[in-house]
Amino acid sequence: MPKPLSRASKELVASLIRYFEKEKDAGGPLLPLTAVRERVATALNLNISTVSTISKAVKNNEVLSSPKKKKPRSKTVTNRNTLDETAVRNVIYEMYEAKQNITLKTLHQKLKDRMLFSGCQSSLHTLLKELGFKWQKDNPRRGLMELPDILAMKQDLLLVQN
Repeated sequence: MPKPLSRASKELVASLIRYFEKEKDAGGPLLPLTAVRERVATALNLNISTVSTISKAVKNNEVLSSPKKKKPRSKTVTNRNTLDETAVRNVIYEMYEAKQNITLKTLHQKLKDRMLFSGCQSSLHTLLKELGFKWQKDNPRRGLMELPDILAMKQDLLLVQN
């Protein structure tokens, strides 16, 4: 069973059809038969240099490949393998117990002072979401809270250990 064509391939086929219909209407070739690359470039609506590059690869029996896809880059700052998650949590809990107003700026500064986090504030925000924290309003002040499902898992774990 033949592979389905991509959109780009279908556009190339449509260009060929239009070109051959123009040749049929003209009663012969639009360009001389000896100008192979120019004919291909015109028929497919491609640049002549693109056709020349592909032609050289075909003559040298090289494998035609598609462009490389970009590899996903690992986030060095928010990489949870190198980060001490419990230390970050403890700093948050300490600030909460001291009734300090926890903002991204204050938390970022405290973590930098203790050398627990070296990234920017937006990286810290991403990390906090990955750790299961969210910002919510609590009485008159706004603060950082742990998500209820994570809190429930911790309580279950503590009950099992006792």
